[in-house]
Amino acid sequence: MKITEFSGDVITKTVVNAMLEKSNVLREVEFYRMVGNADYTRKVSNASGGKFRSVNNDYADNQVDPQFANPTLKIFGDKVQTDRAHERRGSDIASVRASDLLSFAYSLGKQFQNYFFNGDSSASPAQFDGLKKMVPSSQKITAATNGLAVQLGNSTTAKTSQQQFLELIDALIQSVDGGAQAICMDGTLLSRLTTIARDQVSFQLNEFGQQVAFYNGIPILTSGFDKSGNKILPFTETVGTSTDCTSVYAFRSGEKEDLSFATNVGVEVKDLGLVGVHYTYSVDFDLDSVLLNDKAIARLEGIRLG
Repeated sequence: MKITEFSGDVITKTVVNAMLEKSNVLREVEFYRMVGNADYTRKVSNASGGKFRSVNNDYADNQVDPQFANPTLKIFGDKVQTDRAHERRGSDIASVRASDLLSFAYSLGKQFQNYFFNGDSSASPAQFDGLKKMVPSSQKITAATNGLAVQLGNSTTAKTSQQQFLELIDALIQSVDGGAQAICMDGTLLSRLTTIARDQVSFQLNEFGQQVAFYNGIPILTSGFDKSGNKILPFTETVGTSTDCTSVYAFRSGEKEDLSFATNVGVEVKDLGLVGVHYTYSVDFDLDSVLLNDKAIARLEGIRLG
């Protein structure tokens, strides 16, 4: 299920649509409905694939050792407070409140985008885990010992680095079981990819009038900025001796399969009316990230700009 498929009133739908406008990953990921505080969900089976046997000989034992994910809902949201003084001073308080709520929803979408990559359940209060923490070590690709500098130009060194980068992107896509549904990278890196592989990158307008890039038909989701204007996937990661690296992620999402999100009712918006000196909205989103197939996500680390 997409987040828009959960029921909600007009105000809630307005908040969700504003979040979607600012979070391209929220538009792509799938949710499933759960009841209670926690769930116990079975992951992909580890049973081996088919094999041959001889006549009158049985197959060897192929017992499944079940693995489970245990999502526990985290509460993501905030209060939106508008001072009643605006009303006393002649403002249309309903319009002011609507504007404040919309502005908040945009920021909430940016924050979901940030936590999708950088969330950490060990934080206090607990967040949902982002891709950076969830990607298994077997699904990490290191571009080079000290990072790969993707250079511009037509020199032999530059062309070699460009070809290596494209091969690594292809390897990242192929490392996702069933093929990546989306690729995620910083916008500056997308510009470099577009420059060196113009024939493989195309663009289409989405429902919000935004240009979305595609690499060989796979959408590229630019990671963008958090609510404070900080890059979500900056060139500040350390690989070997290089401290100016970034990562590229790929994922596949499904409803209660691959990479998924658990929630109960989706986004909930409540008008609490006048509380003290503020007209107040409460926005809550109970959710948790769930990795049900370890091969549904992958990370390419150690990419630099040369």
